[in-house]
Amino acid sequence: MDNQVKKSSTSNKKDENFKNINEIGTSINIQQDKAKLNQINSKAISNNNFNLFNEAKYNLNPNKNVSSIKEYFPYPLLIGLDNIGATCYMNSTLQCFCNIEKFVNYFKYNKFLMDLVNNDIYKVKLSSAFKLLIEKLWPDNYEQNKVTHFAPYNFKDIISKMNPMFKGISANDAKDLVSFIIMTLHDELNKARNYNMNINNFHSLDQRNQKVMLDNFIRDFVENNKSIISDLFYGAQCFTTQCSNCKTLSYIYQSYFLMIFPLEEVRKYKVNNINQFNNFNNISNNDEINIYDCFEYNQKIDYMTGENGMYCSYCKKECDASMRTVLTIGPEILYIILNRGRGIEFKDKVNFTEYINLSNYIQFNNTGANYELIGVIIHLGEEGLSGHFIAFCKNPISKMWFKYNDDRVTPVNNLKSEVIDCEWPYLLFYQKIN
Repeated sequence: MDNQVKKSSTSNKKDENFKNINEIGTSINIQQDKAKLNQINSKAISNNNFNLFNEAKYNLNPNKNVSSIKEYFPYPLLIGLDNIGATCYMNSTLQCFCNIEKFVNYFKYNKFLMDLVNNDIYKVKLSSAFKLLIEKLWPDNYEQNKVTHFAPYNFKDIISKMNPMFKGISANDAKDLVSFIIMTLHDELNKARNYNMNINNFHSLDQRNQKVMLDNFIRDFVENNKSIISDLFYGAQCFTTQCSNCKTLSYIYQSYFLMIFPLEEVRKYKVNNINQFNNFNNISNNDEINIYDCFEYNQKIDYMTGENGMYCSYCKKECDASMRTVLTIGPEILYIILNRGRGIEFKDKVNFTEYINLSNYIQFNNTGANYELIGVIIHLGEEGLSGHFIAFCKNPISKMWFKYNDDRVTPVNNLKSEVIDCEWPYLLFYQKIN
């Protein structure tokens, strides 16, 4: 459990020394790379020599013949993160991100620097923090040093300065940090430097126009959102409303990077619609809930009547209406929050599996609807700030599962009993199977 840590002035001094000794070398390296990139950028633009520019960027990589951790590391690196004052929420979150292969490659081999050509890289704080972090979690000299854990002071310092929520040694919620990381990194690394997350609603009596609407949304989104984060975490969903009077359909497309399932509401919905649920290869037939029940709940039809009705632009008046949310495109990394509520409701549990097929829930699934579990964060204690966070991650090299409990990293001997059947699942990370 996390406790409020009281440190003496001597302890603080030791911690600061530890921070300086362990991070200054890597910090100097990344600053040198940034300075080199700025110098190269200026020279390339002034000479209009983009071939020179691209070649020079490539040479920033110390392992220039390597572009993937799989090519360099024949074995998994299992390095823990010290708890530096109620930071289990941060440690578990970081381990999940740093076990996503494409995410690690992007920072480890300086691909993120190439996306910062048109940005002020000295203002890119979180990206730099991840560069330093991944250099320590995936160090080239691991075989010589045999580091088993370290204190992530630099990362904690950066997020504390960027967001007051993470200041001090107070406990925080892992889901808040995950959202902060996704949104901030996208902001820092978006090459388009423009945003158009939503598209205006579209009215039609012809459902075929929905595909045209989706194509327009995808085009606009891709043109305005180009980052490693949008590539990995963002999908598209459609809010469809229908006027009960004129039957006109209205479509609103929106991007998303997370799904929140309120488990108690899912359970109530299932109990009230058990006959309908019995018609589905994936729905359980009792009052327990599983991951597919959650997706069924997500696309349920909501009715807006009376004072809660919708203004119909065709009828020119307030009308009763129905609304349904449908996933149209699934992201490569599907991030799920299991909201278990408080008190008695807090006992609600969802049964999930290592592999899921979402073909019944993703409207246009030609890019794939099969997912495999790669990360789980469990929360011991009631929802909110109390309790303790532990991560379970599937290593991208060995494909084995490991438990990350702050500085302690241990193998998972039985995935089903230790992770799948765990009583306290909170955050799930699924990766699309190509």
